[in-house]
Amino acid sequence: MSYRLVAFEHTRESPATNTLLFISGLNDGLLTIPYLAYLSSHLPPSFSFTEVLLSSSYSGWGTSSLTQDARELAECVTYFRELRPEGKIVLMGNSTGCQDVMHYLISDGARPKVDGAILQAPVSDREAMRIVLSEDEYQQSVETAQQWVHDGKGEDVLPSTIAFPVFGARCTANRWLSLASPGPEHAGEDDLFSSDFGDERVERVFGKAGKQKARLLILYSSHDRSVPDTVDKAALVKRWGICFVAAGGSLDAGSGILEGAGHTVKEKGEVLENFTVRVVGFLERVQNAAPGKVQ
Repeated sequence: MSYRLVAFEHTRESPATNTLLFISGLNDGLLTIPYLAYLSSHLPPSFSFTEVLLSSSYSGWGTSSLTQDARELAECVTYFRELRPEGKIVLMGNSTGCQDVMHYLISDGARPKVDGAILQAPVSDREAMRIVLSEDEYQQSVETAQQWVHDGKGEDVLPSTIAFPVFGARCTANRWLSLASPGPEHAGEDDLFSSDFGDERVERVFGKAGKQKARLLILYSSHDRSVPDTVDKAALVKRWGICFVAAGGSLDAGSGILEGAGHTVKEKGEVLENFTVRVVGFLERVQNAAPGKVQ
């Protein structure tokens, strides 16, 4: 059991029977994502909106891991299962929160089932890192982290000159290698959404999630500056979806590219409305699905 962990539930006019659990990305926490207040006020009446603060929230990610996040998320899901035993639970991640959601679905270990998952801005931290760092800076950071791990210092915090300029926080050698995921294996635990993966690696992520009979909504922003210009975003999402469905998963019809949207959908007007309509539609379809049935 983890202690001192908090989930903030937005109040509704009427009691909710279902729960949307939101997990933010690196350096984010309570209400730091621009669209949260708007989205929470437009959810179906049966859904509550709850922000999950993990020990990795804000700058805590640098000394945490996806495995630890999954354990803590399991405790949160268990709490809401007991609170609303007849209700549905959906996980929604933004950015690195998408890695938490996917890791929850596909990693080994027993944890309570959820009824759906939303990936908003499921980008590759490895590819984002290569936008910011020069080739020499990337290689030097990886070599330093690898040497620290070799010396038994994997959980020690690297010099701030390595991680802080990229992600704005300090980071252990282990977490840096998880995010940087150096080749040729690209074996980092966080490396789930890179565009250069072959079919076998995509199968290990989206195929495995599909085998869990999961319901999934993928929302990829057209103007996400964390994604290299060379990435065909629509083709990438389509490839993930084909693999997911072929394995038995249910990919929501609202999945695809959010035109005009940035990484955290801070845009107003039509962009925000389009995003909200897709999320609300997905939640309504999850709500109406029979337990255990893939639609």
